Amino acid sequence: MQPPKATRFPNPRDAACAACVWVCLVLVFLAYLVCTFRTFLVAVHSAHQHRTFNQRVQTPEVRLDICELQVLAERLNYSLLERLRIDRELEFMLPNGTEINHHDSLNATSLAAVDINNFRCIRVHGMQQVPQESVLPYHRWWLSLEGPIHPELQRNNFSYVSGLFARPSLAENASHPVSLKEEHFLKLWVPFLAEDRWAVVQSTAAMDKWTDSLGGRWGAPYEDTFFFRANIIVPGALQMDVPNVSRLPRVGHRLKIVLPIPTTQVQVHEHFNDLTGVLIAWLGRLASGAFIFSVLTMMFPSVREEKFRLFLHLPSLGFGCPETEPLQPLQP
Repeated sequence: MQPPKATRFPNPRDAACAACVWVCLVLVFLAYLVCTFRTFLVAVHSAHQHRTFNQRVQTPEVRLDICELQVLAERLNYSLLERLRIDRELEFMLPNGTEINHHDSLNATSLAAVDINNFRCIRVHGMQQVPQESVLPYHRWWLSLEGPIHPELQRNNFSYVSGLFARPSLAENASHPVSLKEEHFLKLWVPFLAEDRWAVVQSTAAMDKWTDSLGGRWGAPYEDTFFFRANIIVPGALQMDVPNVSRLPRVGHRLKIVLPIPTTQVQVHEHFNDLTGVLIAWLGRLASGAFIFSVLTMMFPSVREEKFRLFLHLPSLGFGCPETEPLQPLQP
């Protein structure tokens, strides 16, 4: 809608009123455009549909993050990770009946350390990627500690050692937002004088992925990732009748962590960004705004083809013209 011309109004005050109203409408329309555009930008970077389903997917290798609190290690000037011994084992069966078993030992000091929030961790990578068609794969780790043990970390007269945390993970990036949210750290008590202990971790393999209606990943705030959902540890009973010894051993007993993968089904969490629908909705809002802006021209109905008057006649305020009032000739 073009701005109203003063020469088309028989009453000068009507022309001024129409100009003010037109300016207000333009400002409102511009504000509407800005708001709708901001809404559009937010919408194209957001997922509009979320669904969860099970699917057979080849999972990556399983990792075990073994961590300690940075603040505690710095305060004690003592690191359990530097005294950690690790053995790992992978066992699974192929559909043809072939049994696969791998076992080796690791030196924790040779593993690269990573920082995860307030934890300092080492990542123990899997021995291999388990084939998708494998049957009942089992991942096992044995942890033991070398002495001397700091007195503040011992429990029950050096029967156990506290201060370590473990987190089974499928995420390639240890600091991935989904991994930090879903893969919980589990507190460990590693036997030292007590007998060997076991702990079974129950987890569900899952995947977080983003898609859009154009076949891409527009709006995804992070990379797609696998992760373990709902890490739950089922520990073995603590040994309470540990005999006293006159001299502590150089290496303590072992904690066995077992992670079975009961199924090849992966729980997929899919986030869908409907870019096409967002664009159509935004164009519809623009069209409706322009239509309403045009309809508001009815506030100035024509008296003749070239003349307009305010739709209200307010003599006390000087606005409008009576319908029977003769029109003034146009100024040359």
